Amino acid sequence: MTESRPSTETKNTAAAGCGFREIRGLVTELSRRMEAHQRSRIAELDLTPTQAKALEELGEPRTARELAAVLCCEPPNVTYVISKLEKQGMVVRRPHPADGRAKQLVLTEAGRELRLDLLRRVGTESPLDHLSHEERSALRDELLRALGRTAS
Repeated sequence: MTESRPSTETKNTAAAGCGFREIRGLVTELSRRMEAHQRSRIAELDLTPTQAKALEELGEPRTARELAAVLCCEPPNVTYVISKLEKQGMVVRRPHPADGRAKQLVLTEAGRELRLDLLRRVGTESPLDHLSHEERSALRDELLRALGRTAS
């Protein structure tokens, strides 16, 4: 009886595919876990995911157009989200210091407190929580490199 041995091409293809598939699977699993964790923390604060993302991005004043670009949505959608946050006393609209036609979205004191609470909750017991600061930084740098971007 002859023993069947995989060809060199089969070995190389399997090795290349296995590494790629495994990494893709791990990145997907981590992404799902991080998303589930974030959703549960956002729900604790009775926010929608879009409201939470808007709060995260309003660490500095922005126009609705700037916020829409960061959130990857149309300005009317941002207006709706900001109107809800404004009614809750989390955001105010102020004249833009350089452009008299535009308004800046600025967090109120309550909005800043909610934003900090949100960031703390999302950062606590996260799927990356067991990694040290140095390990998270190294992971970030490698992900940026894999995406063809440089660390800032």
